[in-house]
Amino acid sequence: MPVAYTTDVRMVFTPNLSAQTEIATRQVGEVYVSDRMNTYAQVVTTNQVLQPVIDSLGLGVTVHELVERIEVTIPSSTSVINLSVSAPTAEEAASTANRIAAVMPAAIAGLEGTATVAESPVKVSVLQPADIPDKASSPKVLLNLVVAVGLAFFAAIFAALVADNFDTRVRGRRDVTALGVPYLGGTPTIRGATARTLLQFTEQRPDLQTILRRIAIDVLYAVDGTPASVVFTSPRAGAGKTMVASNIAGALAEAGNRVVFIDADVRGGRLAAQLGIPQTRGITDVISGRIELDDSVLHTNWGGFTIVPCGGSAIDVGEMLAGEKFGALMRDLADHFDVVIVDAPPITNLSEASRFTQNIANVVVVAEAATTRRAELLLATDSLRHAGAKILGVVLSRVRKVEPPAPADEEDRNIEATSSR
Repeated sequence: MPVAYTTDVRMVFTPNLSAQTEIATRQVGEVYVSDRMNTYAQVVTTNQVLQPVIDSLGLGVTVHELVERIEVTIPSSTSVINLSVSAPTAEEAASTANRIAAVMPAAIAGLEGTATVAESPVKVSVLQPADIPDKASSPKVLLNLVVAVGLAFFAAIFAALVADNFDTRVRGRRDVTALGVPYLGGTPTIRGATARTLLQFTEQRPDLQTILRRIAIDVLYAVDGTPASVVFTSPRAGAGKTMVASNIAGALAEAGNRVVFIDADVRGGRLAAQLGIPQTRGITDVISGRIELDDSVLHTNWGGFTIVPCGGSAIDVGEMLAGEKFGALMRDLADHFDVVIVDAPPITNLSEASRFTQNIANVVVVAEAATTRRAELLLATDSLRHAGAKILGVVLSRVRKVEPPAPADEEDRNIEATSSR
């Protein structure tokens, strides 16, 4: 912004009368002048006034450009015109303002139809000449700085509000609880780890083990029925569902529970496959009648729990989980295990939710933070509610900042074997 200097000149307009003029005549003249003040103010910015000023001072600007530097005001109920002039230098501002004031009497005389200033019915006098300003009127550095900081502040607030209102991604506890479902906790992104390490509770960092134990506690104590049977699902594929379910199984097994993990996500979970365990015989083969359950169960020391692989038979997983054979299988497992964890496919509609929860009502939903949309999570949880499921809570995977778990009395809430509850 270029530097500018501003100064003011004040002109008063009065009837051009002699001292001997009668009061009544003078009053008429004052009313006449008062009525024409707006007209006189407009004369200031005409070519008749400004062109002579430009020529005499050699300003090197056009009348239009000079008009842009001028501000004319009339104080209320007065016959005074206040003329404010800005210029690149202090001297030019003062000389321009004073020169305009000097030209005005002749311009007003011409307006009133007289040949000379002396004959004009209106007298123009300089009430206060323009002084040379001692400092620039613009740019106002401090004011501009304050305004800039203020604008930046409000812009940041506006951006935050826009982000909050238009960013529909689920990021933390507040976004989950706003949907009316419990928040079980969040697990961070683990970089550089192999699939085997990610899926094994005992291989996790101590801080992550603490988080997983807390989630396992809340899951175990929210479950209805014995054994503690829980379906793990998600609103979309790739949310980290299998990783969370496997680690919860490991945390519960570490505490002495007999845990069986059923790999029922024929669309993509495949815990056994990621561990290098053969899947030629599994849960789909048991349900289809090809083999008995004992032939599919893998008693393994890995993770401390038993794994039932997905299997090789082609079968609709929804029909499998909702079928009578799967219900009978759950009853059979109750004689041998304290906890049954079923890794199911993602839920995208009410039909899937109804079938997935036909034999197991307890559900944990795993969603990926900053990727899953609120609408996706709401669709999944609402579908589960309408299907009659008990949503134990939501676990967010790959959160940027893990919120600390709420404090609890560990002596009162140990993850002890379900059979001893």
